[in-house]
Amino acid sequence: MPAIPARRERAAWALLLVLVCAVAYANGTTGTFTYDDKAIVRDNPRIRAPDRLGEIFSTSYFGGPRGSGTAYRPVLLASYAVQWWIHGKDAFAFHVVNVFLHAAVTIMLGVLLLRIGVGTARAGLASLFFAVAPIHVEAVTSLVGRGETLAAAFTLGFLLASLSAAEGPGPSDRVRRSITRRVLTGTAGLLLYGLGILTKESAAVAPALLFLLLVFHAEGSLFSRIRAAFRRGGILFAGCAGVLAGTFVLRRWVLGGVLRAPGWGIFEVENPLAPLSRGARAVNACAILLRYAGRTLFPLHLSADESAWSIRPMPALSVAGVAAAAIVAALAVAAGMRLTRSSRPGASGSATALGILFFGVAFLPTANLLYPIGTIFGERVAYLPSAGLCLALASVLAGAAGSLSSLPAGRRRASAAIALLFAGRTAVRNAVWWTDSSLFASSLADAPDSAKAQYNWAFIRAEAGDRETAVRHYTRAIRLYPNYWDAWSGKGKMERELGRLKEAERSYRSALAADDASEVAAFGLGLVYEDMDRPADAVAAYRRGLAKTRDSLPLSFRLATVLGDEGSPEAGEAWKRALAIGPTSAPTHADYADWLLDQGRDREAAEEAHRALRLDPHSFAALRVLARRRPDEEGSLASALALEKACRFSRDRDDLDALAAIARRNPTYRVRFERVRPELERAVAAAEKSSAARG
Repeated sequence: MPAIPARRERAAWALLLVLVCAVAYANGTTGTFTYDDKAIVRDNPRIRAPDRLGEIFSTSYFGGPRGSGTAYRPVLLASYAVQWWIHGKDAFAFHVVNVFLHAAVTIMLGVLLLRIGVGTARAGLASLFFAVAPIHVEAVTSLVGRGETLAAAFTLGFLLASLSAAEGPGPSDRVRRSITRRVLTGTAGLLLYGLGILTKESAAVAPALLFLLLVFHAEGSLFSRIRAAFRRGGILFAGCAGVLAGTFVLRRWVLGGVLRAPGWGIFEVENPLAPLSRGARAVNACAILLRYAGRTLFPLHLSADESAWSIRPMPALSVAGVAAAAIVAALAVAAGMRLTRSSRPGASGSATALGILFFGVAFLPTANLLYPIGTIFGERVAYLPSAGLCLALASVLAGAAGSLSSLPAGRRRASAAIALLFAGRTAVRNAVWWTDSSLFASSLADAPDSAKAQYNWAFIRAEAGDRETAVRHYTRAIRLYPNYWDAWSGKGKMERELGRLKEAERSYRSALAADDASEVAAFGLGLVYEDMDRPADAVAAYRRGLAKTRDSLPLSFRLATVLGDEGSPEAGEAWKRALAIGPTSAPTHADYADWLLDQGRDREAAEEAHRALRLDPHSFAALRVLARRRPDEEGSLASALALEKACRFSRDRDDLDALAAIARRNPTYRVRFERVRPELERAVAAAEKSSAARG
């Protein structure tokens, strides 16, 4: 076994790896919150305060009531929460932690490779390539990519602890001390395993990786190696089974199912392999594994999105599909044979074989081979598996060299060139993740046949007020995937804002035809009917939506509003239902107060308005209610002050005109109004200018 380098040399190499990671990802730390970062970090109320920590462990990854969702990652959310409690909404700080997590994983990988005896040169080069591999950008620079880096840290920690626990007693160990050490390290390993699974589900593969490393580290025939691996790791494997079972119990309690909530499936746009037969899915998964390998080693083309139909599924018996499956099978068999043929675990060939097998085994939870997952292809999921290919590449370049200093000059230059090219590509790729606009523009350029890429670009153009461009790209998304109900709804929203109400109606109806439970489509269709002055149809649309999503506050709110405007006797009950669904919604309380005022129920209206203001002190709708409640001369000053406060927040011309009318009637308020009028005029004019620019 090659000698482990001295402590000083190891420390210097670790410092170098940290610096390399910091330099390669430095420009990525300047980015903002992008894509899922917003829902999971920036806008997630569960991570804001320590007293809400329990919600993190009792709700799914994206939140919502128990019994819903597809992922359960409380440890990952807790990591964001701790940071938020320290520095709040500071994207830079979140990015910095991501980079240092990546550096920690890189060092742990190097330590693990030294521990299993692949040699100093191979361990050093593999960790260097891993530090700068461009396929890692999504996992490191995207804030939600922390799920990969943190889970990898726990997995590598589990492997290091478990290997220590699986070792026999040293020559100087007493029996009691040896047993105590093994129990403590084994327990620590199981704890890390549990934390890994509760960070990202892919960490469940850790025991399989441990088995692979134990086989690699053993000697003799394949059968004797497998027997030795089970003998050394049997107790640990049993413990892992118990930990995994415990996480399943937790998931069932939170999600309502072991894998996902009942009734929650996989969106075909995200993963077109999901509806395929097992054989067809496996063949396509093999082809995609080769794609992952290609992008790890030759990262010229990278893409943040490969959904339908950028990668088109192949028939099970297609020539390309069968060839991909044959290549994957041949590589697995050849690597397995080479791994067990060598009597020295640290030999170049056996280390290369280990790298190939590590890549394949680590990918088992996310490769769509055993079961379909939520994505057909995502560079982030290659984070830990790519360590295997980095080892294979390092083994080829290191050859028979035992240490970095003994590398031949040519191999040293080739290794340095690869590391520099990888680092440069990583730095360029980081810029893609700076903003949603840069991310979605890159996705569209990299994968124009992806319906989701078209949808995302339409969404970003809609946010910018470029409605015509948004409609074009929503239409392209629909052409690629005709049942894309979100794209139909987005198109309908833009058409409504452009005043094309008939087209908007057709788009929303198409969305409901694709998914009759779409809350967004039912809501949008109701708004279109309101604009068309067809209140009966609007009521029908909202009721149809509520029949599918009974707890929808937007639908119940609009239903109550329309019924109230129409003077329906059902309006009161509709408002009560809306308040029952959204008891902490300030707009709901404010609009209910407005309806009560119209009914002549002034006292109740004031109570509801004050409830709204307790929930949101800036609720100008509630302030308007309080202002309208005092039309007499005696109360006009209080009315004016309430309306003035509302105008400061609403910056609405009607509110300003109403204030001017009160000033004309009330000499006392007139003096104050003349003083504040220029400021209010400027605010209203700025709001009107901004609205005109968006329109």
